[in-house]
Amino acid sequence: MPYYDEVFKHVTGEFPYALAALALNTSEVEVGERLGTEHATVQMHHSDMTFHVRLPDEEAILHIEAQTDDSTHRPMPLRMLAYSSFLSLEHQKNVYSTVLYFRPPAGRRDPGIYRYGNPERGGVEFWYNVIRVYALEGEAFLDPDALGLLPFTALMKAPADMTAEAWVEKCIQTTQQASVDQETRGTLLFALSLFGSLVHPSEFFQNPISEALMQESPFYQRVMQRGIEQGIEQGIEQGIEQGATRATREAVLKLLRHRFGEVPESITNHMTELRHISQLEAFFEKVMNAETLDDIQ
Repeated sequence: MPYYDEVFKHVTGEFPYALAALALNTSEVEVGERLGTEHATVQMHHSDMTFHVRLPDEEAILHIEAQTDDSTHRPMPLRMLAYSSFLSLEHQKNVYSTVLYFRPPAGRRDPGIYRYGNPERGGVEFWYNVIRVYALEGEAFLDPDALGLLPFTALMKAPADMTAEAWVEKCIQTTQQASVDQETRGTLLFALSLFGSLVHPSEFFQNPISEALMQESPFYQRVMQRGIEQGIEQGIEQGIEQGATRATREAVLKLLRHRFGEVPESITNHMTELRHISQLEAFFEKVMNAETLDDIQ
C-alpha cells in the first residue's frame, strides 16, 4: 500500500473519534492516548491504529487494521487474533478489533471470527468487527466535522440519484468546508484523493482548488519528492541495465569476429532483437560452443 499506511495513521492519529465511533458502533466513546504500533514477539508485528478508549462501562483498547485488499500472506482472522492477543497481554485490558476494507471485493469472505478446538480439548473463539467501507452509505458519513472519516467518504456508496463523479465532487467540497487550518485541509484532501483513487479514476480528483490546497500538505510534498527520487533511481537503473546490455552485445560480436571472421547480417540482426542481458549471455554461450557459423545459424 504505497503511502496508504502512512497517511492512514496520520489522519486517524490526529482525528480518531469518528473512526472509533464507527468501529465500536457507539458515539459514547472517549479516545485517549495512542499506543505504539510495534508489538515485540519472536517477530516484530505492526498494527495500524491502536488507542486507549473509555466506554460507558469500561476502559479498553481499540485496534483497527486498514486493508485495501484481502490479506494474502496470512488469513485475516489469524492476524487479528495475533494482534489482539499481543495487545491484551501487554495492557491487560479488553481489546476490541476492527478491520476496514477499502476496495471491493475485499473482505466479502472475512467472517469476523476465528475459532478452533472443542470443549474437551480446549480452544478459542475470537470475534472482531468487519467494516467494508465501500458498502457504507456515504451520505450518512459526509460531515465536515467528522474529520477522521472525510478521507474515506469517496470510497463509500453514492446516493442512488448521483453519479460517481458528482459524488466525488461533493466529497471534495465537504472536505474543503472542514474547520481546520490550511495545512490540515490540504492533508485531508490529499488523503481523500489517495484513498478515493482506489475505486475511482484519478481524473475525478483533479479539481484545481483542491489541488492547490493539497500542495499545502507536508504529505503531498513528501510524496512528490519520493516520486522524483524514484524516477531518478529508476532512470539510473535503466541506464545501468542498458549499458550492460550494450557491452554484452559488443562482447558477443567481438567473439564472433575473432572466431569466424565476417559476421553475417542475419546474425547481427538477430542480436539486435535480443534486448535482455540474459538472452545475450545465453547467445554468448552458444557462440563459445559453436564449431562453425552454420551451428549458430
